Amino acid sequence: MLSEKSWDAVPARAQVRRGDVVTEPSSRAPPRTIWVLLILFISLQVADIITTNYALAVPGNWEVNPLMKFFQTYLGPAWWLPKTVAIALATTVVLRIRRAWPIACAVSYYVLIVSGNLACLYSARSG
Repeated sequence: MLSEKSWDAVPARAQVRRGDVVTEPSSRAPPRTIWVLLILFISLQVADIITTNYALAVPGNWEVNPLMKFFQTYLGPAWWLPKTVAIALATTVVLRIRRAWPIACAVSYYVLIVSGNLACLYSARSG
């Protein structure tokens, strides 16, 4: 149990559960797993932009995502700028909720997207 003296030592953003002081999740740093997944996510976003630009330069390839197609039509070579806003938003949300599964799902999805872009580039080069 906590004595009166130790109670005063408890930080303002902490809770006492069963006599143990537990800090709130927002006051702790995110786990290393989340940082690794965020780095992978951002790297895959960059890879997606690069491979998409190369794949779209090959005749017969087109953008499947209607939102990205809209940005490519109206923003031209700067089509990827709105994507940076989405990346920043996703990063902020993941750091705030401190759960690994949403970013792990996004990383898995973008592995498939970048792999598809690379497959298009490979088939255009081979064929």
